[in-house]
Amino acid sequence: MTKEIKIVVIGGTGLIGSKVVNILRQRGHEVVAASPSSGVNTLTGEGLAEALTGAQVVVDVANSPSFEDRPALDFFETSGRNLLSAEKSADVKHHVALSVVGTDRLTGSGPGSLSGYFRAKMAQENLIKASGIPFTIVHATQFFEFVKSITKSATGGSTIRLSSVLMQPMASDDVAAAVAEVALGRPVNGMIEIAGPDQIRQDELIRQYLAATGDAQKVVTDAKAGYFGIAVNDQSLVPGDNPRLGPTHYEDWLGRTSPQKKAIERQSAPASNLPGKATKVVTLLLCGIVFAALSKVTLTMAATTEPKEAKLTELMSKDLTDLPGKEGLMLVIEYPPGSSDPIHRHNAHGFIYVLEGSIVMQVRDGKEVTLTPGQTFYEGPEDVHVVGRNASQTKPAKFVVFFVKDKGAPVLVPTK
Repeated sequence: MTKEIKIVVIGGTGLIGSKVVNILRQRGHEVVAASPSSGVNTLTGEGLAEALTGAQVVVDVANSPSFEDRPALDFFETSGRNLLSAEKSADVKHHVALSVVGTDRLTGSGPGSLSGYFRAKMAQENLIKASGIPFTIVHATQFFEFVKSITKSATGGSTIRLSSVLMQPMASDDVAAAVAEVALGRPVNGMIEIAGPDQIRQDELIRQYLAATGDAQKVVTDAKAGYFGIAVNDQSLVPGDNPRLGPTHYEDWLGRTSPQKKAIERQSAPASNLPGKATKVVTLLLCGIVFAALSKVTLTMAATTEPKEAKLTELMSKDLTDLPGKEGLMLVIEYPPGSSDPIHRHNAHGFIYVLEGSIVMQVRDGKEVTLTPGQTFYEGPEDVHVVGRNASQTKPAKFVVFFVKDKGAPVLVPTK
């Protein structure tokens, strides 16, 4: 497809969805980033008919808010039926869905495993195949961005127990690029596989991640560890013959992401047993308490020569269980005199509160503003931050920023 078309991306504000939306818009297409926050809810059907009016292609990259067996199955079946029904009414010409390499091989039973989640994904795929709508199902291998989740799931005490099962993970940027390319092509009425350029053992994947991020935890190879509680072999997590390969190598991805991780001094936040909505409220209240407390503190910096790079210190990180796939991250940013940021974006909701000095902020197509202590600034997931700097050449500046972002996604993405 070369002419401009309308494409609806279900889950268009998530890790993959937001990237797909950006790619397709850059290619000149009319793209709707559909999600409950934008008034489109596939579970209730709210906003679906309006969003799909005139759409030729629908890309479904939405994910279940729960990985438990029954909730995951309910999500994919209900969402799938509502979406496919609305697509028929709108005469959509191509349905694209993102799924997982090895889905049909990951449905075995296991206590505490994700096997029920993969059975739910199979149910989703079966609905698509039976719908009568031309389709392409994209099976992707695990994302590089999931290494943190794999590490957490396998951590017990001071060790991380992982099997040496073969994997072929890929960068989320490459996943999004492949999905966008499929969306602009003809439906294959079948499945295609995408993967990273290199195969690697799961235990070695995490060892390299820990080494790159300066984490001293040790990985213990355990043949019985499986993959999220599922028994696997060397064919379970890798694609078959002739997959489409992304260009990004794992070591290159680590090289781009680890300096940022090292710059942030991570502190572990206590886990909460509160239900989802209460957790979100408490998280936001904690942010307000910290903002208020810090604004009353006189912050001093050494009189020695300052580096020009901003210093980032993490105050808090918390999964937002009521916002599937999202996490809250609170940082203190210190600007030395005369320092400035490169043009970048956060792909997140960012809330800034100035503590000390003055800073200059501007997003593309917005006005440049100078902020002083007590003032605030907001930028959204689609904003490109074109100006971010200390307004003074002689005095430091400091502010707190709270992000609502995709789990595991980088905090800052350089752009043009």
